[in-house]
Amino acid sequence: MREFSLVVGLFTFVFTAHAEEVQIGGFIIPGSPAATLFYDYSERLSSESNGTLEPQLLIHGEGGPEEQILSGVRRGRIKIASLSSLVLSNIVPEIAYLGAPFLFDSKEEFDYVVDNVFFDVFSPLIAERGLTIMRWLDLGGQNIYSTKPILWPEDAVGMRLRATQDIAARMFLEAVGADVIYITSPETIPGLQTGLIDGGLTPTVAYTGTGLVAEAPHFILTQHFFLGGFLLANTEWLETLSESEHRVILDTFASTADVRQTIAVMNAAGLTSAAEEGFNAHTLSTEQRAAWKAASVGTHKPIIEEIGGRAQAVADAIRAGRNAFAAGAR
Repeated sequence: MREFSLVVGLFTFVFTAHAEEVQIGGFIIPGSPAATLFYDYSERLSSESNGTLEPQLLIHGEGGPEEQILSGVRRGRIKIASLSSLVLSNIVPEIAYLGAPFLFDSKEEFDYVVDNVFFDVFSPLIAERGLTIMRWLDLGGQNIYSTKPILWPEDAVGMRLRATQDIAARMFLEAVGADVIYITSPETIPGLQTGLIDGGLTPTVAYTGTGLVAEAPHFILTQHFFLGGFLLANTEWLETLSESEHRVILDTFASTADVRQTIAVMNAAGLTSAAEEGFNAHTLSTEQRAAWKAASVGTHKPIIEEIGGRAQAVADAIRAGRNAFAAGAR
């Protein structure tokens, strides 16, 4: 509750108002270290605002699918949201370029570009949609899960692989000769059980945290791009807050580096559970990775062309960041 005092003559009148409700939406695995980041944030919002902010966590899908959460945060029904780059590309198409296969040579290079390029490039684009970027939320590498090993690009020929409806994923799978199947997340496991699909694309935290392991026991660590998203706030709502509340909202979530470390620990733990959970994690050899890259890097220009808009400017900025990393900037 907020209290306001009004002094009239010899009397002081105290008025109370409800605390500002802060709905926080997302899709986070319950009980995971990533979820703890949001629980901690919720506690900090309440304590550091002296109770003027009242967080309501909707981080386990209570706000609906990601598309619905995105709509909610843009309309102000949800104030803060964790959203993947895949769903955000629906309103900022240029973000889809991040899924271009083998755009980065290493996780270290990618992290450098995130820290030094992403906010400058994407903040203005997302601001045009009424949203403010707060953090990059790392998810690690995107990989292939399947009913049988797919270790070389030629192994993917004719395989029915599920993908989300984004340009880069489609072009990547088409480039290696796979049949691209579009089905929703809830349809994935039934699709594997009926043979509608033979596998698909997913990050490690999603593969080991769901029922995919039982139906698709091969997990191929292609890491053909590094998946993540943004923690965002509704800009119009932010501007209604006091200066101190605004600071608490923006400053008290875990740093990008802390998020990165948390996800790295989750990924490592997931992969070490292979024997217990009954799946095979396939690490590509240098030759195998080079073959996947050679088969798919020709998609970069067509991806830029299909996205259109300011995709070329985004690509140029990322290339400049990669060049700076290669030159030894840290």
